[in-house]
Amino acid sequence: KNLVLVQETAGEDWLTPDWFRLGASSLLNDLLMQREKLATGRYAGPDYFTLD
Repeated sequence: KNLVLVQETAGEDWLTPDWFRLGASSLLNDLLMQREKLATGRYAGPDYFTLD
């Protein structure tokens, strides 16, 4: 599920050990912030999405 989520959200290039690792606590926030930046041209704060 995580691999599909990354591929559909960020693209196949992110499916490498350099960019994606399971268990990364801030990975979801990073992906969501990048997606927001692509959609709106600006970053939202990390606490806008989830808190660990």
